[in-house]
Amino acid sequence: MGVGDIGHDAGERDWQARYPEFCARAKRTNVNDRTLLATDYLNHVNEIIMLLELVPDAPECLEDCRAWRPMSYVEHFEASSIADRDLAIEAYEFSPPEFRTTFDRLTAEMHRVIAGVLASLMAASAQGDEERTRRVVELAVGALKTMVDQASSTIHGDIQIMDQAAIDGLMDMM
Repeated sequence: MGVGDIGHDAGERDWQARYPEFCARAKRTNVNDRTLLATDYLNHVNEIIMLLELVPDAPECLEDCRAWRPMSYVEHFEASSIADRDLAIEAYEFSPPEFRTTFDRLTAEMHRVIAGVLASLMAASAQGDEERTRRVVELAVGALKTMVDQASSTIHGDIQIMDQAAIDGLMDMM
C-alpha cells in the first residue's frame, strides 16, 4: 500500500464518519438530507434559461445572456444570501459520489450547452437569421430544462440522466 492509498483510506474514513453528521444537520434545511445537495443552485441555470427564452422576441436580451457566467456549486453559494449557504458549501464535499458525480456531470454539460447556444445565437444574430435564433432557443431551452429536471431529481436522490449521445445530438443541431 502506497502513501496515496493511506491518504485515500483516511479520506474515506473521514467521509464515512462525517456523512451522518451532515445528514442530521441538513434535516429541515434547503440541503437534501440524503444527497447533501441543494436545489437553490439550479436558480443559477434557470436564470439563463429565462434570458434565452426572451431572445427571439427581444434580441437585445442576447447581451444579458452573454453577461451570464457559469458558476460552480460552491461559487454560487459563496455569492448567495440564503440561510443555509454555509451548510450547502460545507456539505457538498460530503455528498455521496453517486449523487455528486452525476450532479457535477450534469452541471458541466449544462454549462457546455449554454456556451454552444450562445455561440450559435451570436452567429445567427450576426446574420440576422431570426428563424435560426428561434430554433436554437427552442432546442436549447428544451434540453436545458430537461437537464435541470434531471439535476433536481439527482439532488432529491433519483439518478436518471440524459445520455451523452442525446446531449451531443443537441449540440450538432445548433
